[in-house]
Amino acid sequence: MRNTILFTIILFIAVIAASLFYFRSLDHSRNQAAKPLQHLPDNAILIVALHNNEVSDNIFKDFDIFDALLGHEEIQLLGQFKNQLLRADEIGSFFQDTEIYISFHPTAKGTETIFTIPTSTAIPAEVFPTLLQHIPQKYKISSIDTLGQTIYNINYGARDSILHVLYYQNILFSSFSQSLLLQIADKSTRHLPEEQIDFFIENSSRNTPLSVYFPHQQYDRIVDHYQRRSSGTFLDLFKNMQGQSAWNINFKQDALMLTGESELDQYSENYVSLFKNQQKTAQSLYNYFPANTAVYMEYSISDRPKFQKDLRDLFKRRKEAIAQEVDTTQLGRQLDLLLGNAFACIETANQNTIGFIQLTDTVTWKDFAQTYLEKTNDTIFRFKTSDLLYKKLGDVFQPFQRPYLTVIGDVLILANSSNILKAYRDDWNRKNLLIGTLGFKNFEKLQSYEANVTLFIHSKNAQQKIVNALTRPFQDNYKNTTNYGFSDFYSWSVQLSGNDGKFTSQLYAVYKSKSALGVTPEWTYSLDNKAITAPYVFEHSDTSQFILLQELDHTVHAIHPTGTKMWSTVFSGRVVGEIQQLEDRSILLVTDKNRLYRFDTAGEPLPGFSLGLSEEPIATPTLATFDSKKIILVPTAKSVLAFDLNGKALKDGSFFETTDRLVGPIVQAGKLLAIASTSGKIYYINFEGKIQREVVIPGMATQNPLAVYNLSGQPAVLATDTMHNVYRIDPESTPVAQSFESNSQDYRVDFQPLTGGQEPEMIVLGDSRLQVFTIGDDIKSRFEYNFTKNITEQPQYFPSTATKNQTVLGVGSKATNLIYLFEEDGSVMDGFPVEGLPLFYYGRINYNSGNYLLTMRRDHKLYAFRHQK
Repeated sequence: MRNTILFTIILFIAVIAASLFYFRSLDHSRNQAAKPLQHLPDNAILIVALHNNEVSDNIFKDFDIFDALLGHEEIQLLGQFKNQLLRADEIGSFFQDTEIYISFHPTAKGTETIFTIPTSTAIPAEVFPTLLQHIPQKYKISSIDTLGQTIYNINYGARDSILHVLYYQNILFSSFSQSLLLQIADKSTRHLPEEQIDFFIENSSRNTPLSVYFPHQQYDRIVDHYQRRSSGTFLDLFKNMQGQSAWNINFKQDALMLTGESELDQYSENYVSLFKNQQKTAQSLYNYFPANTAVYMEYSISDRPKFQKDLRDLFKRRKEAIAQEVDTTQLGRQLDLLLGNAFACIETANQNTIGFIQLTDTVTWKDFAQTYLEKTNDTIFRFKTSDLLYKKLGDVFQPFQRPYLTVIGDVLILANSSNILKAYRDDWNRKNLLIGTLGFKNFEKLQSYEANVTLFIHSKNAQQKIVNALTRPFQDNYKNTTNYGFSDFYSWSVQLSGNDGKFTSQLYAVYKSKSALGVTPEWTYSLDNKAITAPYVFEHSDTSQFILLQELDHTVHAIHPTGTKMWSTVFSGRVVGEIQQLEDRSILLVTDKNRLYRFDTAGEPLPGFSLGLSEEPIATPTLATFDSKKIILVPTAKSVLAFDLNGKALKDGSFFETTDRLVGPIVQAGKLLAIASTSGKIYYINFEGKIQREVVIPGMATQNPLAVYNLSGQPAVLATDTMHNVYRIDPESTPVAQSFESNSQDYRVDFQPLTGGQEPEMIVLGDSRLQVFTIGDDIKSRFEYNFTKNITEQPQYFPSTATKNQTVLGVGSKATNLIYLFEEDGSVMDGFPVEGLPLFYYGRINYNSGNYLLTMRRDHKLYAFRHQK
């Protein structure tokens, strides 16, 4: 049992054994539960409490996290011992539904485990050896007598597979370390303190699959044992933390979640313990951390006077000279007033340390900076006096003796180098922030926004730091991706909230579960270049559908729902607008090389196609119907071209012309057609191409097409201008502007039935802000979502497979390489965001299939991920 995980090992190593035995006993009394713990050596790093039955085995049988932490080989070996030894017919009845304790102990070469299993029915000492004879013959059994006890050795024949067993005081103890097991019966062995055992029993839930006990006094030993260096910015903050914690697991397939209580000594010399006397408050400084953040600790206090008193008392217990100082200077008094109740420290992937402090008054801060700080340039200052922040806020700012400072919003940012601050300001201006990374997004779904202390470790950003810090063999295990899965964790985190002198504590490890969306594809399809259209799913026949997309060299690929190639062919030019399927299953599209294509599901052109266009198309062609006659309308910059379904041009191809520059596809509103122009005109045209009416609205946006909806049973047109107005227009009345709020001057507007109502919703995407409005007598905000970086790609829309006449909204971000899908209430759909490029598809890929996400990644492959919600 030799595995580790940097300073978070104290939080998560306990889950190693959880694939063996599960569920706490509901019937044991407190004394019965405490008795097995009383025999354990006091060097136990962690203790796990579980229950032994087959029902609980099934709950976690596909819980990948255990394999990732323990190792696949160890899981298989332990599974054999469990099923063939502990569950053997003659033996198993004595241990059925019993409490199981698994403790972890540091040794010279790593970490060893003791499995402690009290019997449900006492086994006479003389009977126990005969029971072992019923173990399958492939196990070789031997024994030795020492310290007045018999140690049984069960050998499977493989490396590191000898299990040593001691039956003592009606309790079965087993370990892969014989020397560790001997400490159980050695009367000179020091055992766990009774008060810690009492705390563990009192704070363990009887209805949880897994409980974890942590004696705090082992923290310093853990650091010394697993780390090459015993000190560090974040490691030191937990040192001298006397007390104990008890956590219970909350089951989630792609995350380890532990929740419980932490008790600290009354007069601890540990800094973090100060926050036990605070009440949890909202934390938001993480919104300011750069994307390359490897580790951060964020703090918030609810009672400033209490915190200052506790901090001064801590300095006194440490016998620091600072405890006797009384700051009566104007500098000190003003700084006390300006520093807020939220502060943080981070370390980046390149090992730069940056501090953050909320300011109470940014106007007064400017005067303070001019008076008391050295100015190095227009935005960066430096303290003239050393250790000011350490005196005011304690250990978290000990690394910053005389730091450089800059202010963004109402947050003070500090570092020991002006270059670090300049680089940070660049990250901020480019919105290159931690909250935009997938590692943080997955953690954000679990964490509480209220706490007093939050420790967060971004696995990818901290990878090199973790590897370099570990001693052997833990470093080898961490890098071993074949047997372990440490690299498959997005993040590790701890949250502490003050609770009347104790802590409520939560621990999270977010994992890339194989069943999570975006991790394990059902199939992939390789292209030679990147895709330049989204994947489309169309009907192929009465029994199957197929996927269509175009790549950079203009090749169009037809792909079977199983991921195999059906056909491919090179088109002349890049697809403009959307690809669409007509009622006869033929495919219609136009390209930027002035070509109009109509072809069947086998890729064969229909008679009359493809055909050349006199001008370059600007948007998706429209199939309009009038008196049962269908025509294809292709908008160009200053005209609309018209063709019948056989490819014959109508009116010599030039159906409608104007001197304006046209915008978007043409729409059909009853017996009229409508199209907008950049000059603010909306043209109503009959089916002979003649203008019936011109409606003028101010400042028509160049990227916002029209939409059609029913107004009192009659078709009407929706349009927007560049001044945050939307218009509901019909051919007979003057349009009236309805304003909507948007911070962006350059925004994209679409109209889609996101809720399946009579009128479509208005979707506005500008810069990094997504807004959805309902349209009626008043424009009302339905929801909004703020991305971390500007979105330059258009939203995508997919028919809902759950609700008829409803559309699912999707947004892909090229800047962050993340894909989002939204529920109708504005919440991000479960499983998202997912890594992928912006052009994607979501929905069924065959008539009876489930929902799939089809997305490209940078390796020029199309990935098909089944979404099991």
